[in-house]
Amino acid sequence: MQKVTSGSIAALFLFVSTLFSPQASAAITLPKGSWLPCDQAGSNYCIESVSVAHAGEKSLALKWIATGSSAVGATATNPAVVPGRALPGRWTSDSWNTNGFSSLGYDGLYIDAKPANEYVPWVYVVAQPTLTSNSQVSLAAQASNTLNPTSLDSETVIDIKIRTGDMKVGVTFGVGTDVATEFQSASGYSTIDISGNPVLVPIAKAAKDCVDNSGIASDLIVQFQSVIVPQNDSFGFGAEGSTGKLYVGSNGICKLSTPDWDPDNKVFKYSASAPHFAPNGITINAGFYRAVIPYADAALMWGLQSPQDAASALIVSISTSAGGSVAATKSVSARNGLIVIDVSGFNFPSPTLDIRLNPSYKMNSAGLGTLVSPPSPKPKPTPTPKKITIKCVRGVVTKMLTAVKPACPKGYKKTK
Repeated sequence: MQKVTSGSIAALFLFVSTLFSPQASAAITLPKGSWLPCDQAGSNYCIESVSVAHAGEKSLALKWIATGSSAVGATATNPAVVPGRALPGRWTSDSWNTNGFSSLGYDGLYIDAKPANEYVPWVYVVAQPTLTSNSQVSLAAQASNTLNPTSLDSETVIDIKIRTGDMKVGVTFGVGTDVATEFQSASGYSTIDISGNPVLVPIAKAAKDCVDNSGIASDLIVQFQSVIVPQNDSFGFGAEGSTGKLYVGSNGICKLSTPDWDPDNKVFKYSASAPHFAPNGITINAGFYRAVIPYADAALMWGLQSPQDAASALIVSISTSAGGSVAATKSVSARNGLIVIDVSGFNFPSPTLDIRLNPSYKMNSAGLGTLVSPPSPKPKPTPTPKKITIKCVRGVVTKMLTAVKPACPKGYKKTK
């Protein structure tokens, strides 16, 4: 098995290697360019549905409205948000402004699903805010910098379902909180459903800003994006029998990529990085990691057959660069067929999360385990007190006394 070379999610992986042994299958060929809604696409690589749910509100199914369409849909007005680059359309609803979205500053979402780059069959999916004027859809951009999108609402759950042709998913990784994925094989194609909340991301001007503790972010933007990596391709990720539901995420996008699996030591690692400081050059950017590992994949990696033991069976540790904080909140839980590992509160620029089997956790032949306490250290023997000899003199009489703490009798003097 080989290891993955991490790369910037923003640069979209200019060089890639595989983590697990390549699958014996034909290469996957993705259509070029951004994918269309499925009712307009000529292949089964397309966007099937998009929905959103604002905090406390019911889920709202969105419909596709192409730019130039007479269908008006939602509207938005916010002086801090202006039209940016042109977009081909948006996913929105006539009920957008009446379902808790009226104050967001954008009137829909553009879901850009496309090949991560021309070298690998990885699918990059990003949700971008839109702003529409006179039926022309544009990126909802910051008035202070029209190249940057305005922030998405972190309290809105975004749910994106796409068809992925003959792809069998190996892992999904990206930017978001409480992200869940569901991979299914349908008639003639597969689908993956990605849902979660956008999260605040420190934006770097250049890769060098994510190297040491001097980097300063150019902006802080709430984003939601994912990369889907197949396992049935020579540039894939996964082992035969893996579920395709493995997910890893962070808000550090400089080096965010697939995990790194060391099969010899059974160590699961992944890294991400971001500038150390916020744009003000004072506040330190804090990060989080999230790993969602299906029970079946945990059994495949560690032989763990008792997922309810995950909290005691797995050791989660985090390391940071010199001067970085290792203070972080860590939690490991097992529920609904998934082991969920959350680590948050550490400082950027370049932390690494390490998950490995607890050496004190012992499994029997059936794969069931218990946490075995290490043997108590043997008590050190009490050293035998050392005896010394002294010389005591009284006139012409001399006595030699040997004891642990010898003392001359009354009337005698101790001599050297």
